[in-house]
Amino acid sequence: MPPERAEIFKSLENWATQFVLPLPKPVDKCWQPNCFLPDPSLPKEEFVDQVLALRERTAHLPDGYLVVLVGNMIGEDALPTYQTWVNTLDGVRDETGLSLSPWAQWTRALGAEENRHGDLL
Repeated sequence: MPPERAEIFKSLENWATQFVLPLPKPVDKCWQPNCFLPDPSLPKEEFVDQVLALRERTAHLPDGYLVVLVGNMIGEDALPTYQTWVNTLDGVRDETGLSLSPWAQWTRALGAEENRHGDLL
């Protein structure tokens, strides 16, 4: 990235800290895939009943829904690649995965949020 473009990102760090970083929810307030799926820690019979009920509810989904789900899975599975690519850009680079740069913090939060979608699918 040309230095003048990297400087633009650097100049926007205070803005990103103020307006972008507050957008993601704290991890403990985020939904998790297990909120929507049968609980495998339940007794076996109860867990199996939940799985069967889920299968019953989804048995008649139109094929188009399944096509969309597959497409979404492909996109969600590729998200770490996108985050890795963003981390190569000057001005937003997160070389350690622990950078305090607002851009690095945001890409990690976004990657985690999107990863939950893939886990659920």
